[in-house]
Amino acid sequence: MTTRAMGPIAGFGWLKQAINQGGGNPKAVFGGAGLLMLVALVPTLVQIVVQGGMGAVSATATVGLLGFSVLYSLLVMGPLFAGYLRLLHANESGAPVHATSIFQIFQAGQGAGRVIGVLLLVLVLGLLLFGAIALAFGGDFFAEMAVVMQALESAEPGEAPVIPALPSGTGTLFALLFIVGVFFNGVYSLALGQAALGRAGVGQSLADGLLGALKNLLPLLVLTVAVLLAGLIALFVLALGVALLMALGSFINPALGMVLAAPLYFAAMVALYVVMFGVIYAMWRDICGGGVDTAAGGGHEVAA
Repeated sequence: MTTRAMGPIAGFGWLKQAINQGGGNPKAVFGGAGLLMLVALVPTLVQIVVQGGMGAVSATATVGLLGFSVLYSLLVMGPLFAGYLRLLHANESGAPVHATSIFQIFQAGQGAGRVIGVLLLVLVLGLLLFGAIALAFGGDFFAEMAVVMQALESAEPGEAPVIPALPSGTGTLFALLFIVGVFFNGVYSLALGQAALGRAGVGQSLADGLLGALKNLLPLLVLTVAVLLAGLIALFVLALGVALLMALGSFINPALGMVLAAPLYFAAMVALYVVMFGVIYAMWRDICGGGVDTAAGGGHEVAA
């Protein structure tokens, strides 16, 4: 599979294309994102039920909940992410598609196992990358960081905390984490795109993700900065809207304010899913998707 190197400005283009998603079939695009968000809430609901039934959650229960969340993310959400990318591709191609098409990934022969395998390899890669950073800085560095964090947590309200000096190399650590994080997100996005929309196997999908992210590290950095700036603006607008609705509703009843603000919050979360996966799709299409079979759509395999 040939991966392309894009110019730095491509990062802005990916975000712009993601914001414009849904023009062809908004009911399917936003409906699919809504379903995806609801399915993603299952681990949270399970945790609420367990905590409500047990009261104080034991360490064993906490580990069990964590394990369930990890497995659920890998075995359920991972394939659904791929299913939603296929929905976006079908929408862009003009193929008929509907919100529930995201679940077609679980049908026989639709590549759910391949997606899970790719995401498992990406997870291992992430552990190796960030583990290597931790080893490079050593245990003494993180012990000093822990002392600083403890000083911040133990500070009394209204009093200036006595904070020890940050260990040498803190700036380097944060810069390295930022760059590696950007690279890792690029690998994840492109490998997922290849597993969802291409015929590449597990190893080839990961290789394409690695090579594509290396070739496009600069546009990925530009994209990250653009997303951070756009996110701050969107968060400010959302907070302003929620505060206004809650203030208006509180004139009648405080609970009414929450009821009025809930649909706005839900709509914002759905829009976030659409933009997030729209960015992944736009990246994959520009970097890896030269040979896309535009006749394919929905939950069907897509040649790349």
